[in-house]
Amino acid sequence: MNKKLNSLVMLISIISLAFLSSCDKDDDTVTPPVVKPNLVFYGLSNTNQLISYNANATQTAIATVSITGLPGGEKIIAIDFRPATGQLYGLGNTSRLYVINHLTGAATALGTGPFTPAISGTLAGFDFNPTVDRIRMVSSSGQNLRLNPETGTVAATDAPLNPGTPGVVSVAYTNSFAGAATTTLFDLDLTAGKLYRQDPPNNGLLVEIGSLTFTPVVGNESGFDISPDNAVALANFTFGTTNSLFQIDLATGKATNLGNFPGTIIGIAIPTAPVAYTVDNSNNLQIFNLTTPGTPVSKPITGLQPAENILGIDMRPATGQLYALGSTSRIYAINMSSGVATAVGAGPFATLLVGTSFGFDFNPTVDRIRVVSNTGQNLRLNPVDGTIAATDMALNPGVPLVSAAAYTNNFAGATTTVLFDIDPSTDKLYTQNPPNNGTLVEVGALGIDVTTDNGFDIGGTSNKAYAVLTVGSTTKLYTINMTTGAATEAATFPNVTKGFAVGLGF
Repeated sequence: MNKKLNSLVMLISIISLAFLSSCDKDDDTVTPPVVKPNLVFYGLSNTNQLISYNANATQTAIATVSITGLPGGEKIIAIDFRPATGQLYGLGNTSRLYVINHLTGAATALGTGPFTPAISGTLAGFDFNPTVDRIRMVSSSGQNLRLNPETGTVAATDAPLNPGTPGVVSVAYTNSFAGAATTTLFDLDLTAGKLYRQDPPNNGLLVEIGSLTFTPVVGNESGFDISPDNAVALANFTFGTTNSLFQIDLATGKATNLGNFPGTIIGIAIPTAPVAYTVDNSNNLQIFNLTTPGTPVSKPITGLQPAENILGIDMRPATGQLYALGSTSRIYAINMSSGVATAVGAGPFATLLVGTSFGFDFNPTVDRIRVVSNTGQNLRLNPVDGTIAATDMALNPGVPLVSAAAYTNNFAGATTTVLFDIDPSTDKLYTQNPPNNGTLVEVGALGIDVTTDNGFDIGGTSNKAYAVLTVGSTTKLYTINMTTGAATEAATFPNVTKGFAVGLGF
């Protein structure tokens, strides 16, 4: 009897131990591995270098370039991509704005000197508001400015950050794409170790979201940016003795470490989506993704003369502004976020337009606009005062019917360029060489039968040619081979166009 009882007690003990062991295992907290986003971004080093990384591999740089063209002693302290053009902008410690070629590092200063009021504080946050195409700049002293990316000046001095004395060092807007209708501004305060919403931004009011759940090193530079689709928010902090990349949860503020950088990164910027612009037959400015046009964002162009139509558009490399040619022989600067047109100059230029179809493009080497038409007209316009810079020789030989034109090397500071024309009467691509003589040299056939409703432009960074062409009743986006002339279909476009401009950053 005792043996049986002892055996039963032993069996119960074994089962109990097994059950307790199982419960212990169930109670163990297993931390899931961090899922790192597959996202390319640019880091700004503390030695004026641009370094591209993938967020899933911060130890390995994709490419590194030094920022050149800066005055002696200038240090870039923050960077961001401009959604309206795709260009990278930098903030200098001398209160200057720069456009920086993110592939070569070449920097071009905007404006004639430092903006005023100057940066107040040792650290600054810097990000584009995509809805109004202005830069938000805040500093560790509570400064709260709006900057104009076309003139390099202060657009507005807003209320200081509040309440209290926040230590905000980096900011980022959501919906970072051209044509965005709404956006939210987020701020990182390293002194408090928290994420805030700045709402409304112009009032500087900070609304707490939550804790980063760790304490960054206060006084060090930090970058912050949000992907165009709002899926990923990245920030870089110094944590302990290491400089690391973090993913920020915009709903809670929690920061998740994605890995350390091999060097010191003081700012980050995520590229924006490729952007392009067209004008339809109703004078609507259409904004779309160059790789997936879909349904463009449409904004009515206002401020034109009665019954005036837009005949062509192009971006000015020297300033990043969008210009348009009006049917009353005027040129306009177009606000890309609102569609408001502002006439350049006091009235029509002296040599009036002749024709029904026009090519309109900036020569980046001399900052002048080339206008050609289906009647052979060949003009140069001054984008500063809206006047005729020169009336050149008519297009030749024969009687060409050119309706689109585009220059290569479409960036500020270019020293060489080539002018290409499309003639829908021959369905061919030509070079206009020399441009002032109007001499057309055949490159080759497009391979499609196009109408006069078209647009043509060449990317400022890629030097890749694109055209929006109508064949029969169908309009499509094409790439143009500048060696052979061949047009290759890229995507369907919803309507005919009267002008086309590719963002200068693409």
